[in-house]
Amino acid sequence: MRFTWLPVAMLLAFGFASIIGQQFPGLGSWRYVAAFAFVVAFTVSILIHELAHALTALRFGIGVSEINLGFFAAGTHIEGERKTPFEEFAVSVVGPVASLVVGGLAYAGSRAVDEGVGHIALWQLGIANLIVGVTNMLPGLPLDGGWVLRAIVWKATGNMHTGTIAAAWAGRALAILVLAAPVIIEEIWGRTPSIIDFLIALAVGFFLWMGSTAALMQARLRRKLPALQVRTMARRAIAVHSQTPISEAVRMAAEVHAGAVVVIDGDGKPHALVSETAVAAVAPNQRPWTTVSEVSTRIGAGHILGVNDTGEEILATLREHPASEYLVLDAAGAVYGVLATADVEQAFRGR
Repeated sequence: MRFTWLPVAMLLAFGFASIIGQQFPGLGSWRYVAAFAFVVAFTVSILIHELAHALTALRFGIGVSEINLGFFAAGTHIEGERKTPFEEFAVSVVGPVASLVVGGLAYAGSRAVDEGVGHIALWQLGIANLIVGVTNMLPGLPLDGGWVLRAIVWKATGNMHTGTIAAAWAGRALAILVLAAPVIIEEIWGRTPSIIDFLIALAVGFFLWMGSTAALMQARLRRKLPALQVRTMARRAIAVHSQTPISEAVRMAAEVHAGAVVVIDGDGKPHALVSETAVAAVAPNQRPWTTVSEVSTRIGAGHILGVNDTGEEILATLREHPASEYLVLDAAGAVYGVLATADVEQAFRGR
């Protein structure tokens, strides 16, 4: 559960206990038990919303890493991109639909229970899920409706990134509208907004703006990915044995205009990368007496790229196996070069 769950749960519980206390003063402290049960039921309804997303994603073969519960910013972490607009649409729309179904069932239950605490609890649960379902369908990222809009634009244009950008800008527009909502309500209905109204508008507007901005930045980033290739960014490297002096390795690299040095073992297999920073820290008069093994870093698991890898593959490796440098191998498994994270960042900034 997100850290925001407990304080919001307490506010909801006290609010619901107050409602029950006004209508059923004879309950005494039992109203807090009823309020706790309501909060648990509402939490379960949020879980149903997120499970609908997760199960639909799994149905399409899309991985799900975790589900975070919270009354604000709950989320299902889906790994990887949806492959088609239909998958995007289905995974996104099913959550709000689940909330509306739960809300409808709760409302039907409240009609079946004509009076008492159960009637109020089911009525309030129905209203809460109606609000969750409707607000989540608003067409702007990071809301579910934003992903639905993304799917529609993706289908219409044939470009997933265009869909993301459109939905992100729609999310920014929603954020501005939410921030202005207290003033708009005053102009239309004549109700003077309270400080609480402004605080809620600020919190929700901030959430929408930050989420849509993050999606917009990610879309712009992913637009650049197809043009990035390991082959064009990798530095040419030479291979030397571990006991080679630094001065000799530097001389050999300069002769062939190589920008990196790879350390190989007795069988000729690469096992470490010479750190440029570490080499620079060794005084020139000490380099003939210092071996490359003393300034190298062992190649870790996942710190190897193929020469034909492109944007998405590069990004996945950098995200899952962070490092400053990666060994690059050609199709035959021979050393091709070294790719520095700094070079990838520079390539992004230059496009």
